Amino acid sequence: MLKVKKPIGLIRYGSQRVLETHEKTRLLRPRVVIYPVLLAVLLGALVALGSSRPRADVTVLRGIGAPFTLQGDTVTGELRVKIANRTHEKARYRIELVGAPSVRLIAPENPLDVAPGAQRTTAMFAVAARDAFRAGRREITVRISDESGMRQDVPYRLLGPTTETAP
Repeated sequence: MLKVKKPIGLIRYGSQRVLETHEKTRLLRPRVVIYPVLLAVLLGALVALGSSRPRADVTVLRGIGAPFTLQGDTVTGELRVKIANRTHEKARYRIELVGAPSVRLIAPENPLDVAPGAQRTTAMFAVAARDAFRAGRREITVRISDESGMRQDVPYRLLGPTTETAP
């Protein structure tokens, strides 16, 4: 501005209020404080959510094909268990049924070894007596656990034959 012989501050960043009242701008305004605090809170929440994720992601699915097979008084249902290892080391996951003493689990690969950051799917069979089913269903709980103390219970519904009562 001195070069063109005009007053200093003629061209500047400022609000209408500052131009009219000629007051100095404050460096410590509410926005200057609130935005960084809000950003820090959101980043803290993101870090907390990322660090609290489960050690394993477990999914129990019904087998492909028929929901069950019937051999005499024995009902066999296929389950597919998919485990994703979310840790940075190899893990061995043990799979078992809890709260269902009348249902037996047949697993060709138990415990299941899963590499770090990988996922594996295995097929298993739940075997129960025909009279263990009510209205064609049997609620069970599949428990997946590892050596580090992680334990996850997944509810599952076995399908079976509907028992018809005679009149």
